[in-house]
Amino acid sequence: MRSANAEVFNHDSEASGYDQDVRDEADPIRSAYRDVLAWVVAEAKIDSDSRVLELGSGTGNLSRLISTCRELIAIDVSEKMEAIAKGKVGHLPNRRFIKADLLEVFGQPLGHFDAVISTYTLHHLIEDEKGYLFQKIFGCLAPGGRAVFGDLMVQNEAEKTAKIRAYLSAGDGATVDALRTEFFWIVDTAVAQLETLGFQVRTRRFSDLSYAVVAEKAR
Repeated sequence: MRSANAEVFNHDSEASGYDQDVRDEADPIRSAYRDVLAWVVAEAKIDSDSRVLELGSGTGNLSRLISTCRELIAIDVSEKMEAIAKGKVGHLPNRRFIKADLLEVFGQPLGHFDAVISTYTLHHLIEDEKGYLFQKIFGCLAPGGRAVFGDLMVQNEAEKTAKIRAYLSAGDGATVDALRTEFFWIVDTAVAQLETLGFQVRTRRFSDLSYAVVAEKAR
């Protein structure tokens, strides 16, 4: 299965300016970016014996925060983003990159992981695709493993509608366009899906449009 918008959200054309873009935390889309990444790595509880799967590895801003692990498999569709990432992750000799779509990669024999991490990626998936991905993540996590996400999210559909109105009133057309054309997580829906699979779930809000989620699989 391949995600419907894999090519739409291939960031090859934006790779060279991506890191400068995410540093602009005055932008509501980028607000708390660094804090979210740091929280995700801390909550993943990665140590020297951990096998880690990163979904949407981009320019390496998340994986560069991992101090050590037994193996890191990084997934992304953008080769140009990966070319930048290589310069940041030399301290992880057991990192392996796979160019693949987030959903399609689960057709490969990946094995089991102690942690699955992802930041600012799953908002490229439509709701049904997020649910499918959660199932695949649950299946590939070892007992006691954690899936930790940081991304663009709203609590529910009513809040999304209210935010569109608020950003329209503020004259922020770029943020309105993002809310309308990308697939921000609906936190209430995602939490329900994860809990139904058997995860224990916690959430934390970081900014007006960003949350982080940790989903732990029972031992």
